Amino acid sequence: MTDNAKRHVDLRQHAEEIAQAGARAPSHHNAQPWAFRVLPGAVEIYADRSRRLPVADPEDRQLFLGVGAAVYGVQLALAVLGLRPVVRLARDDARPDLAASVMASGQADPSQAAERADAADPAEAADAARQHLELGRRQTVRGPFTDDPLPSPLRTDLSREVDKEGAALYWALDEESQRDLSALIAAADREQRTNPDLRAELVRSVGPAAVRRRAGIPLTSLGRAAAPTGTEVGFQMRDFSAGDPDLGAPTHHAEAHPGIAVLQTYTDERADWLRGGQAMHRLLLAASAAGFQASFLNQPLEVPRLREELRRALGLPGHPQLVLRLGRPRDPLPPPTPRLPVSDVLLP
Repeated sequence: MTDNAKRHVDLRQHAEEIAQAGARAPSHHNAQPWAFRVLPGAVEIYADRSRRLPVADPEDRQLFLGVGAAVYGVQLALAVLGLRPVVRLARDDARPDLAASVMASGQADPSQAAERADAADPAEAADAARQHLELGRRQTVRGPFTDDPLPSPLRTDLSREVDKEGAALYWALDEESQRDLSALIAAADREQRTNPDLRAELVRSVGPAAVRRRAGIPLTSLGRAAAPTGTEVGFQMRDFSAGDPDLGAPTHHAEAHPGIAVLQTYTDERADWLRGGQAMHRLLLAASAAGFQASFLNQPLEVPRLREELRRALGLPGHPQLVLRLGRPRDPLPPPTPRLPVSDVLLP
């Protein structure tokens, strides 16, 4: 293919594969709050507020984290087409749900990269191709991890991935920071269990009824309780049953060497949530490629006073957006969570 031909790829011819890549993103309780419009030279990503979770996420912060993750999936889809994706975050009063546009610029053929200033770096193109392969492999793993510590070089690599998207990782490596986080997660979990509206919203997101809607979390993705390991610090996994015996008992876990990280942004606006979502997805795919998976311990970030307390306790310079638990899964990966049909997320 000539350089000129690459310059004129019509993205509409690849609309379904682009939307599928974007829709493999993680989102709060797998709500999938996004939609895509594929134009000849760009992809618009919209927030679908009909899929919001107003009790747990009244400001739509977690909704836009998920939309940002979908933006990153679209970037990867364009990169494997041999194009250089350029992201522009949107704030259009006429189209308030438009979150971002990803433009196709140049090409990523390593043999021609030196000839064009806007061509993607060959190493970046190869990295995007590797991450694109992980879109269907990455899983949220709520069950037990092995007791192997997260390798230090991997922590460094994941921090670099997040930094590329304008966010930062705080690694809770010492026992004091892990104790502080553990206490805040447990406090938030106790508080949320007493909120009947939150419990009802949670139950609607879990189990067969949610799966029939091609969203939410199947029971097979809730994991299993792990036997105590003797560690002094444990982390309270979210109780998705909300007291419903049909949804199973709460899952708790305490690895001997938990890999716990807080993803933070330097300000706390909608654009930061979108960048945080891009950073989250980039991190998760890089971890998956290395044989590691993650789950989320976001309960204290859903209680405003505890979110601020977490920031103070850890001395974070930025605003915490996610608390991640990373490790090597002890059990086989669960089946993939359901995804909405492409026809439901692809706009005309």
